[in-house]
Formats: sequence, C-alpha cells, structure tokens
Amino acid sequence: MGAIRIPVSLTQASQVRGGVGESTPRPDGTLKVTGDFAYASDLWHEDMLWGHTLRSPHAYAEIRSVDVSQALRVPGVYAVLTHADLPAATHYGLEIADQPVLAGDVVRCHGEPVAVVAADHPETARRAAARIAVDYRELTPVTDEASALAPNAPVLHPWSTGAHAAHVPHPNIVHRQPVKRRDVAAARTRADVVVSGDYEIGMQDQAFLGPESGLAVPAADGGVDLYVATQWLHSDLRQLAPVLGLPEDKVRMTLSSVGGAFGGREDLSMQAHACLLALHTAGPSRWSTTGSSRSSAMRTATLPGCTTSTGPAATASSSI
Repeated sequence: MGAIRIPVSLTQASQVRGGVGESTPRPDGTLKVTGDFAYASDLWHEDMLWGHTLRSPHAYAEIRSVDVSQALRVPGVYAVLTHADLPAATHYGLEIADQPVLAGDVVRCHGEPVAVVAADHPETARRAAARIAVDYRELTPVTDEASALAPNAPVLHPWSTGAHAAHVPHPNIVHRQPVKRRDVAAARTRADVVVSGDYEIGMQDQAFLGPESGLAVPAADGGVDLYVATQWLHSDLRQLAPVLGLPEDKVRMTLSSVGGAFGGREDLSMQAHACLLALHTAGPSRWSTTGSSRSSAMRTATLPGCTTSTGPAATASSSI
C-alpha cells in the first residue's frame, strides 16, 4: 500500500512567541491567507478509492428491494454495500442510536443513506450509485407533532430503547421536558390576561464552508485509521466502533483541519461509510461531500417548537 499524504504542518507553520499584550501571529494564519492551508478535503492516498452514498429521494417509504448488479458492472467500481452487508450495529446516534448506517426496510427522511459505492474516481462512484435500483413504496410522511401523536400514527422507531422511552406518553416522542416555576394554577388566577400559543422556530443549519471529508485507511492489525474533520473525536469513536464491530482501540481517529463547524460536526456524517468501505476493500477510502449532498444528509436542521402560556398582571412593569 502506498504512502499516505497527511498535512502535518497545519498548525506547525511557526512557533508562537511573545506574551500578554503582544501581537503574535496565528500559527495557521499565513497558510490560510496564501491558500496553502490543507483541510480534510485535501487528504490524499495514492491507492485510495472514492466513496459516494446513494440517498433516499422520499421522506417516508418502504424499501421493497435493492438491486446493485448494474452498479457493480460499471468499470472502476470496487464495492457496493447495502444494509445487508453491515457487519455489526446497524444504527448510531449522538444521544440515541436511531440513525441507520444504511436503511434496511424503510427510509424515514429525505436523504437517508441506502447504499455506498467505492470506485477509482468520484464521478465513477456517482454514476454507479445512479444505477442502483431501489424499489420504494411511498408512505404518508409524518410531518408534525399532531400527526405523530394521532391514535393511528405509525410508530417511527419501534425498536427504540432511548433513555427517555419509559417517560414519554407516546413512542414517537423522543423526549419530554416540562418547565414549571412555582404554582402555575395560582398564577393563572392572578393574571389579567393569559396568552397561550404553540410556536415553531425556523429550521437552521450552521452552513460551514468546509465539506464533510475524511480518509479511512485499513490497518494491518484488522483495525482502521480515520482522518476526519469533526468536533468530537471521542463521541465519534463511541458510535463508530460498534458499527464496525471493532474494539475502540482498533479504531484510531486523527483530527484533520476543520473548515468551520459551529456545532454542525457533532454528528457522524461520512465516518461510518468511509471506514466500512476501507475495511471491505482492504484499501484507503476517501470521502468528500458537496454542499447539496451534505444538506440532505445532515440532521442538524431541525424544526423545534414549544407551547407557552404567559399571564402578566396589570401591576406588572414588564411586557411580553
């Protein structure tokens, strides 16, 4: 296997000198200004394969079948993996393991991963993924709290064993956290006006510029070395090792330079897919998403909501 080219001078451009009150240059400042700073998307290995993920075009659908035969016939394709090829844990998650590595019998959101492809060129991987035939049966999506809690609502995660599962009134509720201060009933009687309402907050995303990128390299001891742009290596490791069926000491993670994050890189993105393909093909696997594929893959852009009641008394000096 050829040598890996990892940018080691990212934060070693110069030694910072001086003390409090002095203007000292950032170690990475000159490299960034001149365009020589190496990010995770600049990682390279002379023997590497390029990965690509096929994602669901539907918000909610049953997967009847997945046929990868045409994708495997594309010259330059080395592997195509689906849910049936997963070696160990099939789900992961930062707090609750409810995100499928690759969807099995159903997809529950637009952009859910269904299959991954490894090829000798990124465009070859994309063309091969387009040839994967997935037979979907579209289902009516659950798009708001009312429909999720309806008596006939489908249970979206019937296998969920989250820490809050025993404390919520409906299995579609992930977490319930009432916030009360003092005697609410008494406060209502004292208030001149009570304003109650349900409020939704617009979807948000950190929209950092650096793509979700990384390089996974299989090791001689059966483990894997992953170089990745992330925010939380230890949390990534805790989720990743069970998916690969490896002990944590055989999943070695190195933080590559991060092109922005702001909380958006706390969840796994390409980590599991890159490592699975590297171990399956016994060769390095390189991953780098485009902006559109990242936006369909990430789950940070949620639509939060809350229910509040406010009842000021006429003598109150504050306003709503």
